[in-house]
Amino acid sequence: MKRYKIVLVAVLLAVAAVLLMGRFRGEGPGAGKTAPDFTLWQLDGTPVSLAGLRGQVVMLNFWSAACPPCREEMPAMQTVLDELGGQGFTILAVNVNDQPAVAARFIGEKGYTFTVVKDDGKVSRLYQVTGIPVSFFIDRQGVIKDVHLGLIKEEKLRQLVLELL
Repeated sequence: MKRYKIVLVAVLLAVAAVLLMGRFRGEGPGAGKTAPDFTLWQLDGTPVSLAGLRGQVVMLNFWSAACPPCREEMPAMQTVLDELGGQGFTILAVNVNDQPAVAARFIGEKGYTFTVVKDDGKVSRLYQVTGIPVSFFIDRQGVIKDVHLGLIKEEKLRQLVLELL
């Protein structure tokens, strides 16, 4: 009976993984598709639209301060932004799940300078975000070129951005 349960759990996990990986190649926004536009507000209340960033390479990153992998990848995001921001690269970090004060305190304490906006859930649904962190890499014409689910390492982040610059 125990062996049966282990096999059943393994099969269910494999099916879930296949469905999750296929999600970004299906009907939702994925590589090769135009990134859906939206407007969200920065933590200080300033509106930011994705369309307003057209002409730049954008890392659209969905995160939460309560998410350990999200917190772990942020220093790499800041490093790459510091290196390549002057060449037309920007980061739009979409906070999910946190109260704005929590997100603002976390970003402020760490000294991150990338743009942070607060999602009310609509943009996460629009991009079919099922787990965080997840990052969409959008070229200067507004086309999604890559989707990275999970923690992204600095070397991979730099490589993806350089390919789009």
